[in-house]
Amino acid sequence: MVTKFVYLHMAKTKRYNNETGSVNYRLAEPKKEISRIMGRYSFKDLKVDFSTGLKVAPSSWDTDSKTVTSGGDKREINQKLAKFKTSIVDSHKNFNEHYKRLPTKDELKTIIDNALSGKHLTTVQKSKKSFDDVFQEFMRVTELKITRAVTSGQKPLHRSYVSSFSVMYQDLKDFANENNIFLDIDKFDELQCLEFQNWLLDTERVKSLNTLKTRIKRLSQIQKRAFEKGYTDNRSYMQDEYKVKVPPTFHSVLTEPEIKILYEHDFSDAPRLERVRDMFVLGCHTSLRFGDITRIESGHIDHSSKTVSILLKKGSGVDSYKTVRFSFFGYAGDILSKYNDDIKSIAISNQNTNEYLKELFRAVPYFNEKIVTRERPTNEGVVFETINFADKIAFHDSRRSFCTNRYMEGWDLLEIWQYTGHTDESVFKTYFKPTFEHEQIRQESIKARNEKLQRVDLQAKQIQDLHERMLKMQELYESGNIEQLAEIININKNIS
Repeated sequence: MVTKFVYLHMAKTKRYNNETGSVNYRLAEPKKEISRIMGRYSFKDLKVDFSTGLKVAPSSWDTDSKTVTSGGDKREINQKLAKFKTSIVDSHKNFNEHYKRLPTKDELKTIIDNALSGKHLTTVQKSKKSFDDVFQEFMRVTELKITRAVTSGQKPLHRSYVSSFSVMYQDLKDFANENNIFLDIDKFDELQCLEFQNWLLDTERVKSLNTLKTRIKRLSQIQKRAFEKGYTDNRSYMQDEYKVKVPPTFHSVLTEPEIKILYEHDFSDAPRLERVRDMFVLGCHTSLRFGDITRIESGHIDHSSKTVSILLKKGSGVDSYKTVRFSFFGYAGDILSKYNDDIKSIAISNQNTNEYLKELFRAVPYFNEKIVTRERPTNEGVVFETINFADKIAFHDSRRSFCTNRYMEGWDLLEIWQYTGHTDESVFKTYFKPTFEHEQIRQESIKARNEKLQRVDLQAKQIQDLHERMLKMQELYESGNIEQLAEIININKNIS
């Protein structure tokens, strides 16, 4: 049994180390006066075509031997073709020697490009894991985590989070192919990372710094795993060049008076906009995300207690699903009744919802005329930028509006989190950036709220004292103690 295992292992190693492909040449335009000489490297079921950069008259080309048979440059062209063939095979052997595995098609293309340009494969330690090995292992672990979460009733990783790794890696492979770069987990450093970032922006694979930040964050997670598993000593992912700085993002927030203006605007002639407006206002007064609001149906509503109870589909930093239960607030009750508690029946896609939102905000004169000015960093320094409020509105701004307004009203964080489902203040504060003005308003609101509570407590105490005196007077009257009863009545007169 041991002998069989050793034999199989040796056969497998030999197959990886010794197998290479074959190079063949052909004319690209055999019927023209002058034709380009093209090459093809065939290895197993992989075929990679390449240009030799050489030209010849078809009459001087031997289709059997794939060589030039006449002409003054016959010798030079044949020598270059032979050199290309030798270089490609040698580069492939070099790959096998150092990686001990079959190359992918992308890697094979890089091997050929490097051979044609005279570049040499940078050697790395034998039997090491390739970039592709680490990525596939990372995705396999992620897949197993999702399966475990689903099986055990836990919340799995969001599909958009998982797919963002695949998008990043495809971009990285395309970048490597276009630039004839061999992806090496040991050698990919901050310089290549910056080149990758510039390539993403130049090719418009990403159109915003936020997206670029996500791409590079996913890349660093793959490299971090490689280091933590001991596959490499490369810790370039910790360098500042991997940290994409994003200017402050503009987020729209509606105040309560603005929510009132929006809700009272007549959209009866545009039912589709009215429905989207109502969902947005419902978000402003429940804090629910789009994916949760569009699931609301009668089973989530209890009109006897005027509460909403719903299992959240998504939540940051929490492994298990969370159910939130909160009371009707603001226009929530009216909107739920308007649609018979069936918001699910009026839901449309998130993309269409955001498009309609911009349209309906432009239809409201107040918002169509609202301009916001902010400072923005540029290559020429910090400049002022004017933004049309209606152009930037998005559904998630309803959740930000809820958080901001309740915070400024002096609500305790636990009260707000009862609606939002947050469990951490740092995550909660990503929904808005409390300014000095926000904090001032919050302190004033807390003061007014406390004074109101104190007045209510005082009134409650006075009512309790009055109730106790009434009971005492009744007791004295029933016992016939008229003199003491008269004294209590006189005391009450003097107090009043």
